[in-house]
Amino acid sequence: MAKPTDEEGNVVEDPVDKQRYCEARNGDNLLTPFQCDLCHFRNVMGRDPLESLPQDIRILKLIRRANLDALWSREPGTVRSTLMYCRQGGKISTSLGFQDALFPSLGPFPLEDSFGMAPAMVILQMSLQPGKNDKTVQFATVRKFRSAYSNVYHASVTGQGAMVMAKDTRKLTVTECPTYGDWFERFMRGMHKRMGEISKPDRALGLEILKEIFCLLEREWDHPLTNKMKLAREGAFYLIMYCCALRGEEVHMTNLTGIRKHWDAGAEHEHKHVVIALLGRFKGETGEAYHLLCLADVTSHGLEPRKWVGRLLKEFTKIGVTSGSFFRDDQGFKVQASFFEQKFFERLEQVRVIKPHLLASVEDIEEEFGVSRSFRRGATSEAVNAGLHPDVIDANNRWRKVHQAGANKPSLVMRDHYTDVRLTLQQRLRFSKAL
Repeated sequence: MAKPTDEEGNVVEDPVDKQRYCEARNGDNLLTPFQCDLCHFRNVMGRDPLESLPQDIRILKLIRRANLDALWSREPGTVRSTLMYCRQGGKISTSLGFQDALFPSLGPFPLEDSFGMAPAMVILQMSLQPGKNDKTVQFATVRKFRSAYSNVYHASVTGQGAMVMAKDTRKLTVTECPTYGDWFERFMRGMHKRMGEISKPDRALGLEILKEIFCLLEREWDHPLTNKMKLAREGAFYLIMYCCALRGEEVHMTNLTGIRKHWDAGAEHEHKHVVIALLGRFKGETGEAYHLLCLADVTSHGLEPRKWVGRLLKEFTKIGVTSGSFFRDDQGFKVQASFFEQKFFERLEQVRVIKPHLLASVEDIEEEFGVSRSFRRGATSEAVNAGLHPDVIDANNRWRKVHQAGANKPSLVMRDHYTDVRLTLQQRLRFSKAL
């Protein structure tokens, strides 16, 4: 159970909370549907439990845990208040002679698993698996089984009985899937409250650290034995990730054709810029779509997107590559951000040797940094320090939401799309210029 801790990791627990999630309270069944452990066992297994079977004992324990999680989805004050008013209502209705007509029956329930206890037990058992940031996995991991179960349910014969209500282009599905039921909602909420969340986000990459990395890259670039393709690929990756504030899972969408297409136009424009074209499949979209991001040729702190993107373009031209993914391995296959992670860690170690004060507060580089979010968090922090308005930062960082909403017209050909982008170019460049 998650317990409140201070900055030094000491547990700070109110004595009143010692029984939290361990026992039910008087009045819980007035807010949350309730069946006893034995009833749930019979509903799921179709028989009575056997004390001689360890499996049955385990199931009963999981049922008890699920029941308590569902009941504790509501705070003690809410339970006490509900119980008090129900008692008052009961007394009044009794004095008026209609006590049996005031409240509906709280049971019995159908002899079937209408609550969704079976998937609830699976989720609870999953929550005991070893985790990455803690002894066990996080709630955000195990909750995905709920979606998986729902998908299977609605693909089954039973799920075909769902009612669909439609108006204009809107659609609402009325389903009997148990994981959408009231009890299961309470169970998930209570489980989440009990488990809490342990989040260890990637540390933000400081601008000064990134500048030191590029000092290293520049020195290597001038060495006659340097593999120019690998070095240009590395430098372009760092700058696109940072200046576009991309998430790690987005960078693989960078498209060579789109960058080449607008390369010269960006250099000749009054506001010199580099167009970074992303091509990929977006959730909720049909087919593949383009999104264009614009970077200043040179940022206010001396980062040079045009130089490093241009270097990689030249290396591709030398070997006759003009289309496909912008980031690819030596065999020409598209790579994910994780392809660059180990090299990124090596660069940080080099910086720590040269300028230890920049990473003085970092104990474990590989544990604290990552290509998934370090670049994005670092760029966003620098933009805030530069005094950029939140709307400017959001416009840059939330491009995927805007794209999915249709604001960037994914159905347009890239030429028409770029025409629209140029109309708001100054605004679009403000983020990268500030870095």
